[in-house]
Amino acid sequence: SLEYFDTNALGLLRIKNKNIPAGADAAIFFEQEISEGLEDEILGEWLKLISDNNVSLDNTWVAMNEKEADGFNEFRHYIPESINDIVRRRSFQKLSTDIAVPGKKFWEMMKFYKDTFRREKMDHIIFGHIGECHVHVNLLPQSEKEFKAARETVLSFIKKGVSLGGTISAEHGVGKTKREYLEIMYGKRGVLEMARIKKALDPNCILGLDNIFSKEILRLA
Repeated sequence: SLEYFDTNALGLLRIKNKNIPAGADAAIFFEQEISEGLEDEILGEWLKLISDNNVSLDNTWVAMNEKEADGFNEFRHYIPESINDIVRRRSFQKLSTDIAVPGKKFWEMMKFYKDTFRREKMDHIIFGHIGECHVHVNLLPQSEKEFKAARETVLSFIKKGVSLGGTISAEHGVGKTKREYLEIMYGKRGVLEMARIKKALDPNCILGLDNIFSKEILRLA
């Protein structure tokens, strides 16, 4: 497990734990299975990596037992739970991305996220699977105007990710909310080919109707 929390995610975590450093811009959470007898060797490798990248050892937390490890995992799960609480309070749907890009393109994608948010000033939280070049970007609008702007921002993220050789959905699937992005990734011809396969297996189109494939696409396929 190798996870990333941006500064806004850390802001949520401070509600749960006041010991998180106030000036931290981001955090990395990692978890590794080890065999008995290799603890010191593996810990030494991580400490070298941390030191080589100028990370403060004073602000590095290590779980020394199962209870402490469970506490770290609670941190990880607290973030999406808190995001859902924000959405309920604001009564506006969140917009989120599930884009993964090739390793050599990941930092370019992250820079695109940060530059966009710096320019657009949108309320957002980024966290997730940095070890797989795949983070969850959550946009949290508070008005109809912000919601429309967030949709355009997400579309720009999708186009950028695809241009870098990435995928529009690395983990959470497509469904209704992301089906419009399939055409960006595969083109209309590609989407129609997938719809034809569905119709070959489900000629009456009764399984997941109007879910990944719209009724219009199924009619054309």
